[in-house]
Amino acid sequence: MKSLKSFLKTGAFSLLGLGLVTAPAQAVNITTSSDPNVLVNNILGSGITISHANYKGASIASGIFTNGLSSGIGIENGIILTTGNAKLAVGPNTSESASSNNQLSGDADLSALISGVKTYDASVLEFEFTSTTGNLFFNYVFASEEYNEYVNSRYNDIFGFFLDGQNIALIPGTNIPVSINTVNGGNPFGKNATNPQLFNNNSLNDGGAIYNLQYDGFTNVLSAQFLGLSEGVHRLKIAIADVGDYRYDSAVFIQTGTFSSVQPPKEEVPEPTPVTQPELPEPAPVPQIEVPEPTPVTQPEVPEPTPIPQPEVPEPTPVAIHKVPEPTTVLGLLASAAFAVTSLRKRASATTKTLN
Repeated sequence: MKSLKSFLKTGAFSLLGLGLVTAPAQAVNITTSSDPNVLVNNILGSGITISHANYKGASIASGIFTNGLSSGIGIENGIILTTGNAKLAVGPNTSESASSNNQLSGDADLSALISGVKTYDASVLEFEFTSTTGNLFFNYVFASEEYNEYVNSRYNDIFGFFLDGQNIALIPGTNIPVSINTVNGGNPFGKNATNPQLFNNNSLNDGGAIYNLQYDGFTNVLSAQFLGLSEGVHRLKIAIADVGDYRYDSAVFIQTGTFSSVQPPKEEVPEPTPVTQPELPEPAPVPQIEVPEPTPVTQPEVPEPTPIPQPEVPEPTPVAIHKVPEPTTVLGLLASAAFAVTSLRKRASATTKTLN
């Protein structure tokens, strides 16, 4: 499940890269160091004496940071311990799953805080100290790439501040350890949140990415403390580790000079300054070509057609119609003609006889 989510996340486009969101103009600066004395002396404050410092972890996983206020984490300078590569903390946020696999083992004390899940890539800074007042304070911020998609799951990277074996990285005023499941904005973001007033969303997928920091979410500046230490030497172990696999880096930032016997002040956190996007000039209006009204085409006047004179046709001469005699008249005529012929024949016959 986690590997599938990782694939989907890393394939996503960066809204920041597309210019759809802004981030502070300056990013936190990281200088890696695994020298335990350098790390411890950086956070050392008043009333504390430190000895026998030891660091266990990858050389790239820890170091010194500066310019944290510009990135919005609320601490200007200090040390950083991570589960991967400390330089991955530098913003802006370009991935939901930034990771560095150091192939290191986890930590037994951290594994004891979460039963049944193995830890990996632990970074551990340990030292002994004495306090002049019997009290101990220091300021820190926890950040992780596992926000917000692994909130309320068992795959939460873990950290702890073990004072003589007891974890003092607690929600203020409670005995609840600070973790992804105890300080968040919910999953899905905005629903079922736990102590959201202590959380800062920086997820690309959930409308964040306004801080110049790679991690998808981080806590407010919190204070680890213990009052009434017994006299003598005490031991502090600062540890952080991946849970369940080597993926998705997490980090803890500890403020310079606040490992002290008196309550250190918290630095004022300025509002993140958004990167000024270059102002694009208003596009010059394209001149519109005036299209003249079309001139109507004058149709030539067509004269009325001159009538062609038609030749006068004379009235037809009536044809004389011969009267056909009535049948009775015809018979009479025929009879008369026959009689005449007969008479002529008789005369001719008589004439002939006379001659003879």
